[in-house]
Amino acid sequence: MARFRFSAFADEAAPSLDGQIAALKANGIEAMELRGVDGTTSSDLTQEQAREIRARLDAAGISVSAIGSKSGKIKITDDFAPHFAAFQNTVEAAKILGAPRIRVFSFYLDGADPGAVREEVLRRVKAMAEYAKEQGVLCCHENEKGIYGESPERCLDLHETLGDVLGGVFDFANFMECGVEPPAAYALLKPYITYFHMKDYCREWKAVVPSNWGDGKLPEILADFDQSHGGQVWLSVEPHLTVFQGLGALEADQATLKRLENKEIYASSEEAFRSAAEQTLETAKLAQPVVLGIIGNGNMGSSHLNMYCNGEHRGIRVAAVADVNPDRLRDAQQKLPGVAVFDSADALIESGLCTAVVIATPHYFHPPIAIAALRAGLHVMTEKPAGVYTKQVREMNEAAAQSDRIFAIMFNQRSVPVHQKVRELVQSGKYGELKRVVWLICDWYRTQAYYNSGGWRATWSGEGGGVLINQCPHNLDLWQWICGMPSAVWASCLEGKWHDIEVEDDVTIYAEYPNGATGVFITTTAEPAGTDRLEITLDKAKLVMEGNRLTVTELSGSTKEHIFSAVQGFGNLSGETTVEDVPRLGASQHATVMNAFAEAIRTGDQGKLYARGEEGIRGLSISNAAHLSSWTGKKIDLPLDEDLFYAELQQKIAGSKAKTGVVESVAADMEASFH
Repeated sequence: MARFRFSAFADEAAPSLDGQIAALKANGIEAMELRGVDGTTSSDLTQEQAREIRARLDAAGISVSAIGSKSGKIKITDDFAPHFAAFQNTVEAAKILGAPRIRVFSFYLDGADPGAVREEVLRRVKAMAEYAKEQGVLCCHENEKGIYGESPERCLDLHETLGDVLGGVFDFANFMECGVEPPAAYALLKPYITYFHMKDYCREWKAVVPSNWGDGKLPEILADFDQSHGGQVWLSVEPHLTVFQGLGALEADQATLKRLENKEIYASSEEAFRSAAEQTLETAKLAQPVVLGIIGNGNMGSSHLNMYCNGEHRGIRVAAVADVNPDRLRDAQQKLPGVAVFDSADALIESGLCTAVVIATPHYFHPPIAIAALRAGLHVMTEKPAGVYTKQVREMNEAAAQSDRIFAIMFNQRSVPVHQKVRELVQSGKYGELKRVVWLICDWYRTQAYYNSGGWRATWSGEGGGVLINQCPHNLDLWQWICGMPSAVWASCLEGKWHDIEVEDDVTIYAEYPNGATGVFITTTAEPAGTDRLEITLDKAKLVMEGNRLTVTELSGSTKEHIFSAVQGFGNLSGETTVEDVPRLGASQHATVMNAFAEAIRTGDQGKLYARGEEGIRGLSISNAAHLSSWTGKKIDLPLDEDLFYAELQQKIAGSKAKTGVVESVAADMEASFH
């Protein structure tokens, strides 16, 4: 993966060096492509001027990424000798300024046939490139309208003929002004590109615009370049935006006013430069992938790694895996040669290799690892559930609130279209208020062999619960996501009813809602022919979701009104039943959610997430309340008493049995490795 670095033609922000330095610093740009200072172009700088500029730039912490020379910007018929002498002076200035590159052109054709002047163009460009190379500076050819290298094919000719003495500057907007689509030009010139000029072109406005405002496909091209190149790649901001300072003269010019609304024209050079710089930085974020670390390479963590290796992830590069089990680390290296491996979450987090992590460890460790990662400046995706008890999850949410990182939770079932459709119908209010919800979710069948497969499974000390904490977090989340949070619950959580386990495997929850609606949630891991059926009764409709099938019975009126207005005791509302045509999700649910997570990181838009991490506390609150109700035999109001739940849970943990004799050792390993 490449590392993008940022430079700019700062003379478009201000003519003076002080003004240029101020503009670069104000916009977070570390270098300049020096073209002109205080009215003197880079080709005309004396050595004394170059040394003075270098001293002032060094003092300001600004480097020179390249010299934006005008070398090669004369007619092919003009005398080359004085032009070459000026170029030699530019090379001397570049050496003094510490600039490793000089931007050059391939001469204006002035109506000449390109084939007829090709040899002379090559002779001149070669003379400049070879001279510069001898002096330790690389000439980089820029495509521009009217010169020999205005087309990608003739640029390719220059590079193939001159070889490694000539680098390439890829200018998106310049190609578009010549009627060339940047992706086509990029496909030809990709091996020869040294750096990029960051400006875009809008066909509709017929004008240069900031990066990614036009039609140049800048993020897509940079993303491809990023994936295929290592080391540093300079992105040089070249605004070329229209600055207009006489707005009063525009009153009668509607066409120009429309362009102003589209932000094509700017009130000052500083404003134009700021817009171009901001958009370049944003475009780079869109182009570069999220560098991901997987913490925990067990069942779910290895699934994430498999999805990446199978090409299901977009905008993501897995760089590291952490696990306490050496065998799992070896497995990761076999699947993804070159991936860095760590024996603890802390080591991965502190490595600096990643910009984001996905946490796929046993449940108790989700919050502490998330907190450590957020405090280290990493973006976090945590697997479900958010944790085992809300008191701990609340601490995690507080850490997220204090961070500017993206925090998400893997509620992948929110990506399923039928679930989204049910929520849309309920939340829209189209069919009135919720009256009752019944979810029979009993297709989580598990055998005793499943529970025997890991010492931490089905124990209070290792897993923190049974079907509610392991299988049902998705359903509990969907329940509250679709219908809202209940205000109180009663529950019966039967522990080890059908299996030899210490946690619940058969649950019935009765819920009350603030508006008086009620709900029932029934789940178990002991029904081989189990049912997954969600019924939602609204004032004006009934929704039934079973699998991917959604049936909607729309009533002819309001139930609430009809009960009192009907004159017949056995009267009924008529209704029309339809089966909603809901498409299936075309991709993997988990990959879909991970790709949205990466997109949110690149854009900074948390609205792209399927579920923010802070939302994990909601379904867990229902789960905790159900356990507490079952343990105490009482109705539990929400929000629940978190201290009371925690105290009761500690009693369960204290009496937890290690059937396989390894729960304590696993917990000890986790404690040592992950904290």
